Amino acid sequence: MNVAAQFRKAIARRLAHISSCSEAEVLAALGTPKTSLMHQFNIPLPRVFPKDRLPDARDLADKFGSCDPLIADVSATGKFLNFGVRRTEYIKQTLQQVYQEKSSYGCHTQNVPQTVVIDYSSPNIAKPFHAGHLRSTIIGNFVKRINEAMGHRTIGINYLGDWGKQYGLLSVGFEKYGNEEELQKDPIHHLFQVYVRINSEKDELVEQQANAYFKRMEEGDPQALAQWRRLRELSIQSYGPTYQRLGIEFDRYSGESEAEPYLDRVYDMLQQRDLITVDTETGAWCVDLEEENLGRPIVRRADGTTLYLTRDLAIMLQRMEQYNFDTGIYVIGNDQGHYLQRLFCIAQKLDIASQLKHVSFGKVNGMSTRKGTVVFLDDILNTAQEQMEKNMRESGKYDELMETGVEKGNERLLGSEAVDTVADQLGASAVIVQDLASRRVLNYDFSYDRMTTARGYTGVFLQYTHARICGIERRTGVPITSDCDFSLLNEKEAFELSVLISQYPDIVELSWRQLEPCTLVQYLFKLAHSASQANAKLRIKDMDPKLAEARMLLLWSAKTTLANGLRLIGVEPLERM
Repeated sequence: MNVAAQFRKAIARRLAHISSCSEAEVLAALGTPKTSLMHQFNIPLPRVFPKDRLPDARDLADKFGSCDPLIADVSATGKFLNFGVRRTEYIKQTLQQVYQEKSSYGCHTQNVPQTVVIDYSSPNIAKPFHAGHLRSTIIGNFVKRINEAMGHRTIGINYLGDWGKQYGLLSVGFEKYGNEEELQKDPIHHLFQVYVRINSEKDELVEQQANAYFKRMEEGDPQALAQWRRLRELSIQSYGPTYQRLGIEFDRYSGESEAEPYLDRVYDMLQQRDLITVDTETGAWCVDLEEENLGRPIVRRADGTTLYLTRDLAIMLQRMEQYNFDTGIYVIGNDQGHYLQRLFCIAQKLDIASQLKHVSFGKVNGMSTRKGTVVFLDDILNTAQEQMEKNMRESGKYDELMETGVEKGNERLLGSEAVDTVADQLGASAVIVQDLASRRVLNYDFSYDRMTTARGYTGVFLQYTHARICGIERRTGVPITSDCDFSLLNEKEAFELSVLISQYPDIVELSWRQLEPCTLVQYLFKLAHSASQANAKLRIKDMDPKLAEARMLLLWSAKTTLANGLRLIGVEPLERM
């Protein structure tokens, strides 16, 4: 149990004892502790007591008393009860918990962990990695990590657009314009160039050849499928290093091509449940969802071909048989909301899955590289990296980092290699934090200059705060120990920072319940700001050893909590920059 929960429990136990409410009712009304110096918890009495039995708040405060070992004082304000904690005890328990749990601080355990399948990123092979794919990738990675932090088993799936007539067109184009050397060097960019070139011809013969090629693929032609598999695998391999720059690994690469073995079963299930209606005008098969205000979506065209909806149902059936998942999460833009409502409704009618969630997000405005408008993920990261290196040169950090180097894994990088590594990690941090800083359903304006500044609410500021505390640890050499005199931490900055640190497990759980990354990111901004204030006020170097140890543990705990939160949003914290 985290420290904030222990103090809430103490309040609930005492309040239930002196009144007619239950502990559970009090706990439901008590929220995250506040950094206020006056009181840290409060409870609105109307949320706990019926209107006709609402007690007087001052009377309850008097009955509560001041004998509790965790709660120092109780006061009344209108219909609110306010509770102030015993500060030294609160600081002690908070910092000792972080010291004991370290990188697992904030993680939760489940008696019965759920299996959660997460569908995210999902670019189309041979097409640009557009803004929607970037948001899906970053937000999906957060959803995966926050579920893991809550003790659940997760399967992250990159569901590629790897099937359809466009692959017939791509194959025809590759036969005409493909270059083996360029393909091996950079598959994604070369295939995109080929696709653009063949698609621009607008030749009826090319269209016929593309249709014929895809028909061969659907019929299982070995030569056509061999070429398709080769281009697909080369594309997946080329995605790997780029995803790695964002700290992202998928448990599985999947795609529309895997739907074929399950399509007939989906049609059989639809017919067995009498869900199919035939459109009298077109001959297409539909599912009547008029009662749900979702219209009559088509699941098979008159010519017998499938649609995205049919293939997605087939893939969902495949995933249920492979993973027997409890929850399926689709990280897709707001504009796909109506489509997913239809998909989920049909899936539930077929009993394929019961718990399905759409983690939606808004659009990105103004995202392009400075060299053009076609956006690939590595172009975005390269531009951010270049901007960070420019900032490092202007700030004087470039030469310092060239000399001191940086650790990466078990090796130490020096010179330009160290600079490139740090600039790349800072650039990725900037991209990720800018994306996650606001509510995900909102649109936002993409800005390389704004997101790469060290001031303000940016990923660079979070990294700088973490690296600065690491530097204090190195320079002072004060040991990190939980055997401290916590009564020495009597400044308001120490208490406020401790309360913020204690909020972290609650923030993790709230972020998971909402599947809202900005809840965590905004908390990390507050934590970093409070840590900076504490660092400016609470000197460590050349201080009395006991005082220095207590202050060092406080800053170390803030750094550890910050690092844990950064990893949850997909950012690897830097120790030097």
